[in-house]
Amino acid sequence: MNWRTILYPPGRVDPGEITRLRDAGDARSLVRMLSHPDPGVQDRAAAALATLGPRAQDPLLSALGSSRPQVRMGAAEALAPTPDPRVGDALARLMAGDPVDEVRWAAAVAVGEHGDARLIPHLVQALHDPDRMVRYGAAGALLRLGWTPADGRERTDLRIALQQWDRVPEEGAAAVDALTRVLGDRNPGIRAHAVEALGQTAQGDVAGACNRALGDPESRVRWQATLAFPRCGIPLTHLPLGISRRPKTGKNPAVAVFLNFFFPGLGYNYLGAWWGLICFQIISTFVVLLSLAIGPAIPTVLQYSVASLIALQTYLAVRTMPREDPM
Repeated sequence: MNWRTILYPPGRVDPGEITRLRDAGDARSLVRMLSHPDPGVQDRAAAALATLGPRAQDPLLSALGSSRPQVRMGAAEALAPTPDPRVGDALARLMAGDPVDEVRWAAAVAVGEHGDARLIPHLVQALHDPDRMVRYGAAGALLRLGWTPADGRERTDLRIALQQWDRVPEEGAAAVDALTRVLGDRNPGIRAHAVEALGQTAQGDVAGACNRALGDPESRVRWQATLAFPRCGIPLTHLPLGISRRPKTGKNPAVAVFLNFFFPGLGYNYLGAWWGLICFQIISTFVVLLSLAIGPAIPTVLQYSVASLIALQTYLAVRTMPREDPM
């Protein structure tokens, strides 16, 4: 048996193989390695492709359309140093339109390394990407290209992307639109920072944004909105009403009652009581054994009689349980 087969079975790649493919200029084989399950192999293949220059360009441009995200990311990384304008345009399209956040992030970084100033407007647009890492990558690329924001709105977008929250309020009213937009960010940490900055800005039309943040599904965002509320120009008497619109959380009483009526004990388990499952097993075992001894009629009546009492007790108990997250 060949010693390489022993050291590098299927799924492992001899590092020398990547070097050999690079020296041979075999770009297509290296592109295939971008989808290897080992991240180290992916990185080495991308680095090798980056050294091939124009010889690897066409296979890499084709790889940007791969169905596998790691191939698209590796291709973007390898194409970054290529000066051809076609490459920059392809990376900009990937940054704007790829459905995978990590791919758009990789494309934004690659656009910055590509160094084509024509692509600055695409990076500015990427500062509004729904993913914070893509925004961060675009901001870093813009700084790499020497971009300077034209006004307070663009400075705010850049600072939000760079997570420079302490500097955002400096823009005053110019920051309100951007902060209001990121109140809809899917990351609760971003939303919490945004509403805190809105309170510190306290300029422009911030009342509606602060009021909306009081109904956020995350308690930490609502708490920041509560702290910001006095500086948002809204009477404190409105605060309880705003908080009352927050989403209700916790266990559903109807589900607990349903479970305890048809499966006595499981309703308690649903509510978080570990012993609920034991109750269900004991009651089920008792009903089965009694049915074998005297028939199913009487055990069934007994089961649903007991279940009715348990369901009633569950309803009365759960009705008084708080269903909101703490502030």
